[in-house]
Amino acid sequence: MINRPAPELDAFEERLLEELKTAVQAQAAVAQPVLVRRRRPRLWYVPVTGAVAAVVTALVIGFPRPAPAYAVSGGNGKDIKLKVARLEGAQALQHALREHGIAADITYLPPGKACRPGRYSEVLTPGLSLSTSAEKFEVKIPAGAVGEGETFVLWAAVTPLPNGVRASVDFGVAHGAVAPCTVVDVPESP
Repeated sequence: MINRPAPELDAFEERLLEELKTAVQAQAAVAQPVLVRRRRPRLWYVPVTGAVAAVVTALVIGFPRPAPAYAVSGGNGKDIKLKVARLEGAQALQHALREHGIAADITYLPPGKACRPGRYSEVLTPGLSLSTSAEKFEVKIPAGAVGEGETFVLWAAVTPLPNGVRASVDFGVAHGAVAPCTVVDVPESP
Protein backbone atom coordinates (compact mmCIF):
# COMPACT_ATOMS: atom_id res chain seq x y z
CA MET A 1 0.00 0.00 0.00
CA ILE A 2 1.29 3.45 -0.91
CA ASN A 3 0.96 6.08 1.77
CA ARG A 4 0.14 9.43 0.23
CA PRO A 5 -0.56 12.64 2.08
CA ALA A 6 -4.24 13.53 2.15
CA PRO A 7 -4.97 16.08 -0.58
CA GLU A 8 -6.23 19.50 0.38
CA LEU A 9 -9.84 19.95 -0.70
CA ASP A 10 -11.19 23.16 -2.14
CA ALA A 11 -14.58 24.54 -1.10
CA PHE A 12 -16.43 22.72 -3.91
CA GLU A 13 -14.87 19.37 -2.99
CA GLU A 14 -15.65 19.93 0.72
CA ARG A 15 -19.33 20.65 -0.11
CA LEU A 16 -19.48 17.62 -2.40
CA LEU A 17 -18.04 15.36 0.29
CA GLU A 18 -20.46 16.70 2.92
CA GLU A 19 -23.44 16.21 0.55
CA LEU A 20 -22.30 12.66 -0.17
CA LYS A 21 -21.97 11.87 3.55
CA THR A 22 -25.46 13.28 4.17
CA ALA A 23 -26.91 11.25 1.27
CA VAL A 24 -25.25 8.05 2.49
CA GLN A 25 -26.53 8.60 6.06
CA ALA A 26 -30.04 9.35 4.79
CA GLN A 27 -30.02 6.27 2.56
CA ALA A 28 -28.75 4.12 5.42
CA ALA A 29 -31.46 5.44 7.78
CA VAL A 30 -34.23 4.74 5.26
CA ALA A 31 -32.97 1.39 4.05
CA GLN A 32 -32.15 -0.25 7.40
CA PRO A 33 -34.70 -2.89 8.39
CA VAL A 34 -36.35 -2.22 11.73
CA LEU A 35 -36.53 -5.67 13.35
CA VAL A 36 -35.44 -8.01 10.60
CA ARG A 37 -31.92 -9.45 10.70
CA ARG A 38 -30.41 -10.95 7.61
CA ARG A 39 -27.03 -12.45 6.96
CA ARG A 40 -26.74 -11.17 3.38
CA PRO A 41 -26.41 -7.45 2.74
CA ARG A 42 -29.24 -5.81 0.91
CA LEU A 43 -28.68 -4.70 -2.67
CA TRP A 44 -28.75 -1.00 -1.81
CA TYR A 45 -25.35 -1.34 -0.12
CA VAL A 46 -23.68 -2.04 -3.47
CA PRO A 47 -24.59 1.25 -5.22
CA VAL A 48 -23.91 3.32 -2.10
CA THR A 49 -20.58 1.58 -1.56
CA GLY A 50 -19.70 2.11 -5.23
CA ALA A 51 -20.58 5.80 -5.03
CA VAL A 52 -18.53 6.26 -1.85
CA ALA A 53 -15.58 4.46 -3.44
CA ALA A 54 -15.81 6.65 -6.53
CA VAL A 55 -15.85 9.88 -4.49
CA VAL A 56 -13.00 8.73 -2.24
CA THR A 57 -10.96 7.74 -5.31
CA ALA A 58 -11.67 11.12 -6.92
CA LEU A 59 -10.61 12.95 -3.76
CA VAL A 60 -7.38 10.96 -3.43
CA ILE A 61 -6.42 11.07 -7.12
CA GLY A 62 -8.02 14.43 -7.79
CA PHE A 63 -10.93 15.61 -9.87
CA PRO A 64 -10.17 16.26 -13.49
CA ARG A 65 -9.83 20.00 -13.78
CA PRO A 66 -9.86 22.16 -16.86
CA ALA A 67 -6.57 23.63 -17.97
CA PRO A 68 -5.90 27.05 -16.44
CA ALA A 69 -7.19 30.02 -18.41
CA TYR A 70 -3.71 31.62 -18.33
CA ALA A 71 -0.17 31.08 -17.08
CA VAL A 72 2.64 33.53 -16.37
CA SER A 73 6.22 32.32 -16.12
CA GLY A 74 9.70 33.82 -16.00
CA GLY A 75 10.82 37.02 -14.37
CA ASN A 76 13.79 37.76 -12.07
CA GLY A 77 15.85 39.13 -14.94
CA LYS A 78 14.44 36.69 -17.50
CA ASP A 79 11.80 37.11 -20.22
CA ILE A 80 8.22 36.73 -19.04
CA LYS A 81 5.93 34.41 -20.98
CA LEU A 82 2.21 34.95 -20.81
CA LYS A 83 0.06 32.06 -22.11
CA VAL A 84 -3.70 32.56 -22.53
CA ALA A 85 -5.89 29.51 -23.23
CA ARG A 86 -9.29 31.08 -22.45
CA LEU A 87 -10.44 34.67 -22.15
CA GLU A 88 -11.24 34.45 -18.44
CA GLY A 89 -9.91 36.22 -15.37
CA ALA A 90 -8.48 39.45 -16.77
CA GLN A 91 -8.16 40.97 -13.27
CA ALA A 92 -6.42 37.85 -11.94
CA LEU A 93 -4.02 37.93 -14.89
CA GLN A 94 -3.20 41.59 -14.17
CA HIS A 95 -2.45 40.59 -10.58
CA ALA A 96 -0.24 37.68 -11.70
CA LEU A 97 1.73 40.00 -13.98
CA ARG A 98 2.07 42.52 -11.13
CA GLU A 99 3.57 39.72 -9.01
CA HIS A 100 6.17 39.32 -11.79
CA GLY A 101 6.97 43.05 -11.63
CA ILE A 102 4.83 44.18 -14.58
CA ALA A 103 2.01 46.73 -14.37
CA ALA A 104 -0.71 45.56 -16.75
CA ASP A 105 -4.03 46.57 -18.29
CA ILE A 106 -5.79 43.43 -19.60
CA THR A 107 -9.18 43.62 -21.34
CA TYR A 108 -11.18 40.68 -22.72
CA LEU A 109 -13.93 41.67 -25.11
CA PRO A 110 -17.03 40.04 -26.60
CA PRO A 111 -16.80 38.46 -30.07
CA GLY A 112 -16.31 40.94 -32.90
CA LYS A 113 -15.24 43.81 -30.62
CA ALA A 114 -11.99 45.74 -30.11
CA CYS A 115 -10.61 48.65 -28.09
CA ARG A 116 -10.47 51.89 -30.05
CA PRO A 117 -6.83 52.62 -31.01
CA GLY A 118 -4.94 55.54 -29.50
CA ARG A 119 -5.75 54.97 -25.83
CA TYR A 120 -2.08 55.15 -24.78
CA SER A 121 1.33 56.42 -25.87
CA GLU A 122 3.18 53.31 -27.05
CA VAL A 123 6.84 52.63 -26.26
CA LEU A 124 8.91 50.89 -28.95
CA THR A 125 9.65 47.50 -27.38
CA PRO A 126 12.06 45.25 -29.32
CA GLY A 127 11.50 41.57 -28.61
CA LEU A 128 7.87 41.93 -27.51
CA SER A 129 6.20 39.17 -29.54
CA LEU A 130 3.03 37.14 -30.05
CA SER A 131 2.65 33.52 -31.12
CA THR A 132 -0.65 31.74 -31.66
CA SER A 133 -1.96 28.22 -32.00
CA ALA A 134 -5.42 26.69 -32.26
CA GLU A 135 -5.70 26.42 -28.44
CA LYS A 136 -3.91 29.51 -27.10
CA PHE A 137 -1.86 32.60 -27.70
CA GLU A 138 1.43 33.47 -26.07
CA VAL A 139 3.11 36.83 -25.50
CA LYS A 140 6.82 37.12 -24.72
CA ILE A 141 7.74 40.21 -22.73
CA PRO A 142 11.50 40.74 -22.75
CA ALA A 143 13.24 41.22 -19.40
CA GLY A 144 13.13 44.89 -18.44
CA ALA A 145 10.75 45.83 -21.27
CA VAL A 146 8.16 47.35 -18.93
CA GLY A 147 9.86 49.98 -16.80
CA GLU A 148 8.82 52.40 -14.11
CA GLY A 149 5.75 54.41 -15.20
CA GLU A 150 5.01 51.94 -18.01
CA THR A 151 2.17 49.43 -18.43
CA PHE A 152 1.80 46.30 -20.51
CA VAL A 153 -1.54 46.67 -22.35
CA LEU A 154 -3.44 43.80 -23.99
CA TRP A 155 -6.95 43.34 -25.32
CA ALA A 156 -8.30 40.19 -26.93
CA ALA A 157 -11.54 38.87 -28.42
CA VAL A 158 -12.46 35.56 -30.06
CA THR A 159 -15.15 35.45 -32.74
CA PRO A 160 -16.65 32.07 -33.73
CA LEU A 161 -16.71 31.41 -37.49
CA PRO A 162 -18.41 28.60 -39.44
CA ASN A 163 -15.10 26.74 -39.83
CA GLY A 164 -13.17 27.87 -36.74
CA VAL A 165 -12.56 31.10 -34.86
CA ARG A 166 -10.96 34.47 -35.44
CA ALA A 167 -8.82 35.76 -32.59
CA SER A 168 -8.14 39.47 -32.34
CA VAL A 169 -5.25 40.40 -30.05
CA ASP A 170 -3.54 43.75 -29.64
CA PHE A 171 -0.79 44.49 -27.16
CA GLY A 172 2.00 46.94 -26.42
CA VAL A 173 3.80 48.82 -23.70
CA ALA A 174 2.36 52.17 -22.68
CA HIS A 175 4.30 55.10 -21.27
CA GLY A 176 2.18 57.07 -18.83
CA ALA A 177 -1.58 56.79 -18.40
CA VAL A 178 -3.74 54.24 -20.21
CA ALA A 179 -7.25 55.43 -21.07
CA PRO A 180 -10.17 53.04 -20.52
CA CYS A 181 -11.06 50.79 -23.44
CA THR A 182 -13.72 52.28 -25.70
CA VAL A 183 -15.30 49.23 -27.29
CA VAL A 184 -15.77 49.34 -31.08
CA ASP A 185 -16.63 46.77 -33.77
CA VAL A 186 -13.70 44.88 -35.30
CA PRO A 187 -13.47 45.78 -38.98
CA GLU A 188 -14.37 42.87 -41.25
CA SER A 189 -11.35 41.38 -42.97
CA PRO A 190 -11.49 40.99 -46.77
